[in-house]
Amino acid sequence: MKNCPNCGQEVQDEEKFCEHCGEKLEGAETVSAEASATGAEASAAAESSEAGAATENAVSAATATEAAPAEPQASYSYAQTIEEAPAGKKGMKLLIPVIAVIILLCAGFFAFGKKLFSGGLALSTEQKFLHYQEKYLQDKLDAMVALGFINEDLKQSSDMTLTGEIEGSDEMNKYLKDSQIQLKYDMDAEKNSFIMNLSAKIMGTDLLEGFADYRDGKIGFAIPVADEHYYRGDLKTIMKNLTEQDIVAPDLKKSAENRKRLVEISKKYGDLLVGSMNKDNLTVEKKEFDLKNLKEKYTGEVYVFKPTEEDLKNFYEKLADTVEKDSDLESLLEDVYATSTWDSALGMGDAKTPKDQLSELAKEIRDNAADTAKEMADNEFQWQIAVVDGDLRQVLLSTKDDSFSLEIAKKDKTVTEQINVVSSSSENMYVKNSYSVKDKMLEGSISGGNGVLDVKVLEYKIDTTKHSALMPYGTYIVEDPTGMGAKLTLTVADGEKGSSDHEIVVEGLQNYYMPFSSAKINLNTTKTGTATLPKEAEVDISNYSQEDFDKLSETIGNGLAKVAATLQGELAG
Repeated sequence: MKNCPNCGQEVQDEEKFCEHCGEKLEGAETVSAEASATGAEASAAAESSEAGAATENAVSAATATEAAPAEPQASYSYAQTIEEAPAGKKGMKLLIPVIAVIILLCAGFFAFGKKLFSGGLALSTEQKFLHYQEKYLQDKLDAMVALGFINEDLKQSSDMTLTGEIEGSDEMNKYLKDSQIQLKYDMDAEKNSFIMNLSAKIMGTDLLEGFADYRDGKIGFAIPVADEHYYRGDLKTIMKNLTEQDIVAPDLKKSAENRKRLVEISKKYGDLLVGSMNKDNLTVEKKEFDLKNLKEKYTGEVYVFKPTEEDLKNFYEKLADTVEKDSDLESLLEDVYATSTWDSALGMGDAKTPKDQLSELAKEIRDNAADTAKEMADNEFQWQIAVVDGDLRQVLLSTKDDSFSLEIAKKDKTVTEQINVVSSSSENMYVKNSYSVKDKMLEGSISGGNGVLDVKVLEYKIDTTKHSALMPYGTYIVEDPTGMGAKLTLTVADGEKGSSDHEIVVEGLQNYYMPFSSAKINLNTTKTGTATLPKEAEVDISNYSQEDFDKLSETIGNGLAKVAATLQGELAG
């Protein structure tokens, strides 16, 4: 091992560039150190049935978390993989550049917009390769929306009220009775408006009430219990006066437009990836294939993309050129994130415009293109998918020593999806989601582990026809995998007056030496909120100086201190 002369991070002896900061490594001091393990996490993604029927989409939606290996991609066992893996291999690291491109494409897939490709019949082999994967991801999104896990409405509002009680502790319940925390919000993107009210009540006594809003470039807030005014001002002017920096104020009205722009940008990079494929490096064959970890066999179309070193080098160089000149992506970053000006304005670093950030990214990609391409080719990188009757069943990105895969098995009405990460330099991981639908009820379980220690993470039973402002109705159960007896049950059901209750019950707490056996928390939500603006006299703070804000902070702080003192006296009494 050796240290990077720029950032000091440890890197492999054979590396020419630091993977942390991009510094050239000639002359870097070699140090003795153990090879660092690169961890891998498997994230879940939901399975959705054919587009069209909301109920069927909802079914595949709950597959929102799938995963991975009971065995590695080779025929030997997990234990052998972990034990015999050569130290210091970088195969998993080599997958990162390609996975980064896939993430960018996925961002577009999940942008609530039209698909990159449509139809499927008139597509080229290269387009089909991406189309099947894009369709799978889009179906997941459609299903999550249908179930109610994702709310894509531009206008949303709800009142959320949190209460609780403890079984076996009268003393604690004395304080919890008639106590609650309530959040009300109203968001209307078309009006560039977001209003929020927060209140707290302790033992029937109103402790706190606060208001905050953002409306068409102006922010406002009020805390009536501490001060009798409603302070409001132009956000850009406030930040300019305080930091001498011009910031980009959020524009909620652009959210729908930006989603469409993201899809178009993703299409651009999808076309770039398709352009790197040809009849020599992308093959398709109808044959039998194995889902090794799910122990299933199917016959279908198997696509294998195995680019040469030259193919990869050309792709990265074109990617760098595209990123550097991508005015659409630059504009989107300015509208949506504006991270550089905000960081500078808040004292978190020097301002870098989106153009500068993209230029730096392009330079990093370009400078490392040749070395990355050679390493990937030397390690036999390939990207394989398998499709049965137009239905994606497998995605596999692999090198000689490492792999990342998604496997999808369907048997009768049961679907099992598993994400697998097999690494020569760290522990193997998998996450599996298995589910089925009966009478519009989606039942399943999510589990995961490393093939040696495996745990059931969640069991669920979901009503695909009904959801609250947050999630689908149903029951979600988590049990302590150590076997000590704790059990958490979340039940989402009808509440009073058309609202929804999200009741969380934790049982078996006495087994953890707690003075009570169970705890219950309930979050009640409404489909329509009642958030309001404060009625206090409005004060314009647009041109407040830092000294003015310091005085305002002191005034509000003193007011809150008086409220706290009053509450302490009531509790003591």
